[in-house]
Amino acid sequence: MASYLMSRAMPTPMVRILDFNLFATPEERIEVLRRLLAELQPTLVGFSMSYDISYPHVASLSGVVKQFDPTILTLMGGPAVTTAWGEILENQPNLDALCYSEGEKALLDLVESTDWLTQLRQQPWVTRDSLAAHQAPQAVVPEHLNDVIKLDYELVENHRYSMKEAFSPFVTYRNDGETRQFFIVTSRGCPFKCVFCAEPSFHGKTMRYADVDVIIDHVRHLVEHYRMNVLTIYDDQLLLDRKRAKELFRRLAEFKIRIEMPNGITLSFIDDELAALMKSAGVDTVFLAIESGSDYVLKKIINKPIQLDKAQGVINSLKRNDIFVQSFFIIGFPGELEEHREATRRFISEVGIDWSFFNFATPLRGSELFKISLENGWIDARYLGIGKVDMSEYIIRAPGLDPEHITDQIYRMNLEANFVNNQRMKIGDYQTAKRCFEEVLERHPNHPFALYYLSIAQRALGAEAEHTLRQYEAIIATDVRWRHLAQSFGLPI
Repeated sequence: MASYLMSRAMPTPMVRILDFNLFATPEERIEVLRRLLAELQPTLVGFSMSYDISYPHVASLSGVVKQFDPTILTLMGGPAVTTAWGEILENQPNLDALCYSEGEKALLDLVESTDWLTQLRQQPWVTRDSLAAHQAPQAVVPEHLNDVIKLDYELVENHRYSMKEAFSPFVTYRNDGETRQFFIVTSRGCPFKCVFCAEPSFHGKTMRYADVDVIIDHVRHLVEHYRMNVLTIYDDQLLLDRKRAKELFRRLAEFKIRIEMPNGITLSFIDDELAALMKSAGVDTVFLAIESGSDYVLKKIINKPIQLDKAQGVINSLKRNDIFVQSFFIIGFPGELEEHREATRRFISEVGIDWSFFNFATPLRGSELFKISLENGWIDARYLGIGKVDMSEYIIRAPGLDPEHITDQIYRMNLEANFVNNQRMKIGDYQTAKRCFEEVLERHPNHPFALYYLSIAQRALGAEAEHTLRQYEAIIATDVRWRHLAQSFGLPI
């Protein structure tokens, strides 16, 4: 938002970014905010809330602003605001207005206006007056994304940020040398209607793209000025326009950097040529957003347009290009049966996915699943407030779905797919398997299944494995839960 304003607003406004994530305590955040308010004497303060987890801090921080100067215009926007605008404005007296959906054009028009109060009566702003009039907000978005690609990283203290690459046996941060990682979003929107996803609420169903020329110019700037060596692409539908995707990867190859796409890509759009272009551009790992190995769940419950019978050919193509294949799966949808989860287990094994991620079906605000769960009373009242849903817990209480059983199944499916029946161990690629288990231990120290299978990979590679095995045995000897899991999968106890 700051980059967009400073590149387009006339006259150029003075903009400062304050990232509260950089401060450890609420007291420190408030102290820094007060100091900056006194220094800048702003006329407008905007809060961005990407995730519900930030909501508990809104009241105190907006209160500090209004206490300093009640005439300061206080605004808030972001994905979490778009899905709960009415509730937020009713419960946050120190916020003057909320921005629905994308905010670049709305904020630019507001800053350039000589009458802010009149401008706030326009879409996409939500005010107390518009709430009282029962006026539903409508998105006002940039028609083209060229103007939002070029982020000005001089507006933040780059040295204070250290992103961690997504899970992969080929992450660079564990190698010698410095990882210089930046991110980019080259498209917005999604035409699909997956029941669990809130993306259409954020950016709409129509796809919008930045031109490849603009993207390449920005990537070149990041490489030349910041020595970027890892590019994280956060698009939700990067491959939907296959011709554009091929041109993008073809031209990214010149930079010789590592490229990751942790949001996941749709296997339906991958062919042999695209797989080869991704590899040559620097993609060594892909995340396939498959979600289920059951055709019934995909078509009748999730509404995801994936043809599972095409998966094997796509995965073979990726592997021929030496790309590590990972996939997302979601478990616990209302209407899902045991046989559907068993189909997912078989699918993972049969098509040879290298690593699988299992997530609870979670009714996120803005998704159809939230609406369905709310209407049917499948969400306990304690989860209805903003920021109350924790994706690490299964909270749906639908008929035929036992939360304890779903939780246990997800955990066991993870252990089975990624450790006991690890694909790379099965084909004798012990080096890649070793890297995977080491990466697990980097993120989850003392994971006994990672330790046990790491020791097997080490032994197969002729490396010292006794110390790793002793670590596994020490955990199994003292942790009853892990000992039970190890015994159930036939590991030594």
